[in-house]
Amino acid sequence: MKKLITLILVLLFWTVPTNAHASTRVTTTDVVGVWVNHHDKDIHQQITFTKDHHWRENQHHQKDIYKGTWKITGKHEITLAPYGEVIRFSKNNQVMTVINYDHVLTRNNH
Repeated sequence: MKKLITLILVLLFWTVPTNAHASTRVTTTDVVGVWVNHHDKDIHQQITFTKDHHWRENQHHQKDIYKGTWKITGKHEITLAPYGEVIRFSKNNQVMTVINYDHVLTRNNH
């Protein structure tokens, strides 16, 4: 009986995908941080998201050129107020795409 239970447990763990996190809903922890536009480097875009759901954006070496609040609006999506910007996260929540402007942002780990 003990061998049968062990076999069942092994089979259950074996069938669980190793990339289970890849399909999880974006969370506040995924969003919080400094994100940099590496797709269009000429604008020097940097967006900071805080855990109290505020954001601010630097562009062209000017600080806080845009700012507001953000909220999770979909499984892999947030919206920025007051502008209504939609940002979609990659399936692993590691890359943001600003839909209206086709900007690609990655987390700044510095």
